[in-house]
Order: sequence, then C-alpha cells, then structure tokens
Amino acid sequence: MSENGLKIAFIHPDLGIGGAERLVLDVAAALKRQNHKILFVTNHFDKSHAFEELKRGEFAVEVYGDWLPRSILGKCQALCAYLRMLYLTLVFVLFFKGPDQPDLYFIDLIPIAIPILKLAKQKVIYYCHHPDLLASPPGGVLKKLYRKPIDWLELKSTALSDIILVNSNYTAEIFRKTFPQIEKPIQILYPTIAHSFQRSVQKVTRRKPIHEVVKEITSKRDDLIVFLSVNRFHPAKRLDFAVDAMEKLKSLSTDSEWEKTYCVLAGGFDPINRTNAATFEELSQLTKSKSLEQKIIFLKSPSDSVKVDLLHSCTALLYTPLKEHFGIVPLEAMLVSKPVIAMNSGGPRETVDHGITGYLCEPTAQSMAEFMHRIIKGSVKDMGVNGRKKLDQSFTPQKFANCLRSVINEAVNFDKKRN
Repeated sequence: MSENGLKIAFIHPDLGIGGAERLVLDVAAALKRQNHKILFVTNHFDKSHAFEELKRGEFAVEVYGDWLPRSILGKCQALCAYLRMLYLTLVFVLFFKGPDQPDLYFIDLIPIAIPILKLAKQKVIYYCHHPDLLASPPGGVLKKLYRKPIDWLELKSTALSDIILVNSNYTAEIFRKTFPQIEKPIQILYPTIAHSFQRSVQKVTRRKPIHEVVKEITSKRDDLIVFLSVNRFHPAKRLDFAVDAMEKLKSLSTDSEWEKTYCVLAGGFDPINRTNAATFEELSQLTKSKSLEQKIIFLKSPSDSVKVDLLHSCTALLYTPLKEHFGIVPLEAMLVSKPVIAMNSGGPRETVDHGITGYLCEPTAQSMAEFMHRIIKGSVKDMGVNGRKKLDQSFTPQKFANCLRSVINEAVNFDKKRN
C-alpha cells in the first residue's frame, strides 16, 4: 500500500437517506481519515435528499444510469435495480476508467457488480446489510419465477467477492442460513456513529426544551414525556407499532400521565419514493383513526442538527423494526444517554441490554406500551448512563476504524494470502 493510500470506489445504487447509505458514508469517512482516496459511483444522487457530508461535497460522486427506469408500471423493481447496476458497472469499468481503475471496490446492496469487477481482475469487498432475497415479500407462481434468477444471481455474485462483511452476529447467522453454499469466512463490522453526527452532538451547548424543537408541541411544562422514533417511512420499519402502542399507553396511563405524553415520528422521506409516500399516508390515517393527532407528531427528513436536538429533548427512543439487521439509531440515543425501547429480535439484541440500558419488548403494541409506561413511572437516568457506558465500551469509532484497517490490509494482500 502506498504512502498516499489506495483509490477506493464505493458502488451504491442510491445515495439517499437511509441506514445503508449512512453505513457506507461512515466507512468512506473512516477510510478517508486513513489517507485513502474515496469515490462514490451511483445510479442516483440528489443533494437535496442526502446526508450532510454529501451535501457539503466531502466526497466525489459520479452518477451513471439514472435515466433507466426504477420500475415497469410500478412492478419489477428488483429487476430494474439490477439492470441499472449492470449498466453503471459496465460503463464505469469498461468505458470511463479503463486502465485507471481504483485499487479496491466496496460494494453493498446489489452484488451484481461483483462478477464484472472480478472479470476485470479487481479486488472487491462486499458488505451484506441483509440478504436481498429475504426482503422480497412472498408471492404466487409468477413472483417465484421472476425472483428465481435474481436470487441465483445474488448468491453467485456474492460468492465471487474477495471479502464478505456483515453488520452483526444476527446478520451473520441469517447469511449462513440463506447462503449455505458460500463457504468463505464472514467478518463482522459493527457500524458506528457517524463522525459528523458526533460533532453535531459535541456542539450542543444547551438542551432545548421540546417545544423549541417541535412546534406542534406547545406545552412548556418541564415534565413532558416524549417518546422519539427516528426511522425512514417504510413498511419494514413497522412504525405502526409506535402508533398502536400510543393507543395502548393511553389506557395504561392516568389522565395526568397521558396529558404530558407525546410521540414524535421523525424519519427519512424521499418525495420520489412511492413507498415512502404510501407509508407516510397510511401512518397519518392510522393516527387519525385513533384520534391521536394531538399526541403523535410526524417530521419528514430532519437534518442532523434537528435530529440531535430531538434526541437531547426526548425521554426515550422507540425502535420499532422487527428483525432489524443492526440499527444505528439506538447507538445515537445511547450517545446522548437516552434509554431505548426496541424489539426483542435482530441486531438490537446486541446493542440494548434489557433492564439496564433500556427494554427489549415483544412484537406487540401492548408489550411496547407496557415498557413505555415503565419509562413514565420510573427514573430513566441510570439507564441512559448505562447506555453511554456500553457505547463507549463496544461501539467506538476507534474500534470501527481498526477493524476497517485490518479488512483493507487483508483485501490488498488477498491474492498473496490465497497463493
């Protein structure tokens, strides 16, 4: 490896606002601090709907294939995603870069780029957030026929990568069950909190009362209970649990407790994403049907600074996804010493210690409401402090950077090791 570091290209389908995008940006930022040169290659990039680092132009971004359709009459989204990625990879590798190729490629989400890169004798790291074939909802015979070649391509493409990374022990277990044919070792790279987000937290000199952060909450009393959810508006994030739990919580609470209780649902919202729009509308209607409009507030795509203010001002975090691959938001809550209520499944079981840093609830609104009521009735200060301690012990940026350094060294020397 030269003193000037490596040229590393990240191939990612859409540089929007989501957990996968946050992870690749954190990896890129850590590698940039290790003196590597970073380039993002993507199908779609919109500065108005991107993380702050990309808005500020901290990384070079090249876009290929945005003109290709995302779907065919609202269907075949996976097929279109694969075709868009194929076009991107072929154009970038064969026509634009030629002999001036990056030293290393970092791929995630859509592995179809890997066979082309390996044919071009490139070194590839593949980061599996979760097997894509498991994200596809079940269907009939036609759906199975449609998915079969896509699922086969996912398996074969993933197997060709030089190094496979996953985000948690939970994902590693799911990966092995889903792809038993892949016998390569799997390495765990736990995500960490974004460097930019940590800087935003450090800049806070005063904890704002919630009414200064969320204008819909007009009460200025200092004993308000505010449950916060930070998740993009998508069916997989199961934000309906939070709405249903608020209805259950009302029946568990006294009038005085309920009067001071609110829930804020803040999440990424892409106006061109039909799923985001549909999910947001469904949640809004669900809230209205339960007459909770005065108690549940929706915020679309809050900036990092607003997100930091929300975390500082809330009482506890609600983390609603089921079988989440990892989940970075609980760590962000732990950074500001807030307890977390999450589902007792997936990645949160590795980050939340039940009864110590928060609660792991069963996948029902009733269970979530019962733990929310415990937060209302009891002190949460110790849980918040314990959460910060766990974060500092297990999920530090330094551990993340050291693991990355080891992975990059292994990738660079992969051929020597194999021979």
